[in-house]
Amino acid sequence: MVDTTNLIPNTPRYLKVPLIAFNTILWVLGLVLVIIGSIGVSFFSNFKDFTKVSKASAALSNLTTGAPAGVLVIGIFFVILTVIGCFVAGKEKLVGLVIYTMLMLIILVALIGVGGKALTLHNDDVVKQIGNAWEDVSNGPKNSTILKLENFLKCCYWNSTSSRNPLLCPKDSKGIPKYTDTCDSVISSKISSNLYLVGAAAVSIGVIEFICMLFALFLIIRICRAPRTKSYDYQ
Repeated sequence: MVDTTNLIPNTPRYLKVPLIAFNTILWVLGLVLVIIGSIGVSFFSNFKDFTKVSKASAALSNLTTGAPAGVLVIGIFFVILTVIGCFVAGKEKLVGLVIYTMLMLIILVALIGVGGKALTLHNDDVVKQIGNAWEDVSNGPKNSTILKLENFLKCCYWNSTSSRNPLLCPKDSKGIPKYTDTCDSVISSKISSNLYLVGAAAVSIGVIEFICMLFALFLIIRICRAPRTKSYDYQ
């Protein structure tokens, strides 16, 4: 049999220093997720009334509320977890490293879902869902919610082929439309960049997180093999 004892560095420093370095990178990427999630939550909070009156309220709620909030929560979790990871690695806390590794595994599963969804969810699919609901609400009795969104997004009508409801499209005192952009193009430009950012950040975090888990496991093995007192893990 092959002796794997020497495959792990004898000095914990060679394991914990890279682990701390990778955790620092993860902290930055987690902060990116927090920023993107916060922007998403703030942006889509203006769609609250629109989502309520839409026929596809459940799907839109998941898209406009659930997704940004999920990204924000994962980002906050990562910011906190990476700080803890740096601490337990620096102090070589065995119990802390075990808990850290388990939490990293759990969050990795969540990241696979978020990253995969963000990368596979095409921008056109998102805009199409919003567009279908937009047209329904525009032609319904509660189209005032559309006018509010048009003022917020600074756009007029959903697209160039939409019915020109005279009650919609913000106008100045002379009755001239204030905005020339259609709402589908405005929403598309705002969503597409954030979708790719979330997907790219999630994939990057997942790869680095896996490396962190390996270093943490190696450090756990090295600590377990090293002689220590019974109170070592609780100091």
